[in-house]
Amino acid sequence: MTSIIFRQFLLLILGLFTLTLFTFGISQLFPDPLILSDAHAKTINDSLIENYFNYIAFLSQGEWGLSRISGRSVLDEFFIYFPATLELTTIAIIFALVLGLPLGIYAAENKNKWQDKLIVSTTLIGYSMPIFWWGMLLVLLFALTLGISPVASRIGFEYDILPVTGFMLIDTLLSDQPYALAAFQNALQHLVLPTIVLGTIPLAIFTRVTRSAMIDALSSDYIRTAKAKGLPYDRIIWSHALRNAMIPIVTVIGLQISVLITGTLITEKIFAWPGIGKWLLEAVYRRDLVTLHGGLLAIASLVIIVNIAVEVLVHLVNPKLRHKK
Repeated sequence: MTSIIFRQFLLLILGLFTLTLFTFGISQLFPDPLILSDAHAKTINDSLIENYFNYIAFLSQGEWGLSRISGRSVLDEFFIYFPATLELTTIAIIFALVLGLPLGIYAAENKNKWQDKLIVSTTLIGYSMPIFWWGMLLVLLFALTLGISPVASRIGFEYDILPVTGFMLIDTLLSDQPYALAAFQNALQHLVLPTIVLGTIPLAIFTRVTRSAMIDALSSDYIRTAKAKGLPYDRIIWSHALRNAMIPIVTVIGLQISVLITGTLITEKIFAWPGIGKWLLEAVYRRDLVTLHGGLLAIASLVIIVNIAVEVLVHLVNPKLRHKK
């Protein structure tokens, strides 16, 4: 297991090295707007190798440049907006898993029956819907027509919640305001539509992957042996079949991280969600290349780290890979 972690660590270093080469190349193509600091500006005429090591040194010191709009550090701004995006993507993943796993299992249990065909067809529709169209449709129906859901921001303007963790659901519970519980409920209401919009595609993918993995698992010899022993059906499904089916599901979860981050660009804009996606889109509109540079570097680094962590988790879950030398 130690060798596996070591190999994944080397892959992480290689991935981050490749990423910094890419972003450094951008900074060399556009040296003026992407200067990280005055010190970096003084080295702009040095050799490429010296410039690269200076670039890495500034990044490691947290000097990611200053936003040309706000004048604040890009790295500081990233951590200001990141909790909102993390909260939304986490809830979206939970939403997709809570619905996707049971639907996939149910479809596998009823393979080729009308229930299976209905679930497969529905997931195909969900996977095919553009996020911007799906989001505007939900806003039109539930917010503007029925008026049962808020449409913008993370919480109502009537609530004054002091940011502690950056996660609105947690901050409302930590608040000492008399309306803390009402604020928590309001924050949940604001999460409903963005979660559905962002979680629809992962929900469709988790359902289909779970269905495929469970069909393979249910046709395995160990499942037939468990049935012959007279084990309860629920135990066979949830303790035996699903445990082995979780390996491809865990892999897909890691792959969906980049999809979710891409989806936040549109989802956060539609719902005025103050997260990374909205922050980067505003940087595009305002031609704030320093912010785009830092945001690209931070998000890409995060995706690389998450995917490497998922690979390690897959090796932990899969005994064949765990004991493989």
